[in-house]
Amino acid sequence: MFTNINLLELLPQRPPFVMVDCLTDYNETQSSCSLTVRPDNVFCDDGRLASAGLIEHIAQTCAARLGYYNKYVVKTGIRLGFIGEVKDLDIVRLPREGETIETTVTVVQEIFDVTLVKAVVRVGEETIATTNLKIAQGEEAKEG
Repeated sequence: MFTNINLLELLPQRPPFVMVDCLTDYNETQSSCSLTVRPDNVFCDDGRLASAGLIEHIAQTCAARLGYYNKYVVKTGIRLGFIGEVKDLDIVRLPREGETIETTVTVVQEIFDVTLVKAVVRVGEETIATTNLKIAQGEEAKEG
C-alpha cells in the first residue's frame, strides 16, 4: 500500500539528505520506514552509517509519519519538524553498507505541536538501536 507513495511528498528534506527509502507501515500511533545503507550516503563513514545518520533516519521516520498524517488524513501541507530532544539513545551497533534498517516509531504522547516517540531500529530481527525523541512541529514547509 505504501510503496506507491513518493516520500519526497511527505518530507521537507531533499537529496542527498533523505534518510528513508520507504514508508512501510502507518497507523495513528505507530509507523515504520526502511533505509538501505549505501556507500554514497552522506552519513556513511568507513562502511557504516554514522550515529548522526542513524538519528537522522529515526527523525525522518517521524517526519514521514507526520507527513503522511498531514497529507492523507487531515489533507494539509507538510510541516517542518525539529528534533527537540534525543533521550536514552542506545546504539548496539551501527548498520553496515548493504544492510537495510527498519525503524518503528511509536507515539508515547502528543501535546499541541510536540510529539514524544519511542524508536526501535532493526536489521532483520536484530535490534541495533533504541531511543526516545521529542519532535516539535513548526510551520508548513515552503514548496520548491
